[in-house]
Amino acid sequence: MRIGIALPQYGIDLDPGAAAWTAAAATAARAWTLELDSVWLSDHPFATGPDGVTSGALEPLVAAAALARATTRIRVGTLVLSATMRAPGLVAHAFRSLASIAPGRIVAGLGAGWYEPEHRTFGIPLPSYGDRVAMLERTVDALGALGGARPAVLCGGTGARVLSLAARAADAWNVAWDVAPEVFASLNRKVDAACELAGRDPGTLARTVGVTVLVAADERGLDRAVDRLRGRAAFLAALDRRALSERIIAGTPQQCVDRIAAYGADEVMVALLLRDDPEMLTLFATEVASRLA
Repeated sequence: MRIGIALPQYGIDLDPGAAAWTAAAATAARAWTLELDSVWLSDHPFATGPDGVTSGALEPLVAAAALARATTRIRVGTLVLSATMRAPGLVAHAFRSLASIAPGRIVAGLGAGWYEPEHRTFGIPLPSYGDRVAMLERTVDALGALGGARPAVLCGGTGARVLSLAARAADAWNVAWDVAPEVFASLNRKVDAACELAGRDPGTLARTVGVTVLVAADERGLDRAVDRLRGRAAFLAALDRRALSERIIAGTPQQCVDRIAAYGADEVMVALLLRDDPEMLTLFATEVASRLA
């Protein structure tokens, strides 16, 4: 099982006063040193909390280019780029450039898009779901037209047309975030069927899942991590650790190993609850990821 890390790139991922690029670059460098498999950037230009406070974010293609130059070996991917935000040819052009910077290490993770506020802010229409999937199909096909110059392609989503597209044209399929293992297994059966319908060996399409993880050596460490998170936004001030544990993977290293292993995925993309915490990342890499390899 390969393990990747979602990088800190939003204001809410950081302690007050911290810089997103500094945190993302440091986390990627540490993930590389710790011999994790991949690092991932999402495509929302901002995130707005329930209290209306907005967190800005790094632009993923710009950040991916810098990370590709700053690292070796580790793969750099988008999870996932919204097909509605950029023309298919421009996406293919950008990823061809990235693939030339870091041959064999770039993953073009693509999805249909869904977040209406970002579209409204940038004056981009949010089409119907069917039209968004059609745009995703055109983007994947534009990447396919690059031939040997294209990076690996990952399709994220759960709709029948997305699964069919992944089976036809992608190297990997992803669902995120935090679906239950039994839901992931059910979706995998649908992916198998889509591959068979496309005349493809299901074993040639990698299955990946995104999960949120809170890991600490003991109960006190788990509580300290949640206390730190509470200080990052007003709407998190009343966060209850035990209620949180019902929605994400939380616990000691062995507990996290057991819950992640239950997915049986080819790769798991992990968003640590404190994405910028070097100690949590080190503990995760040495005591969790190393047991899943």
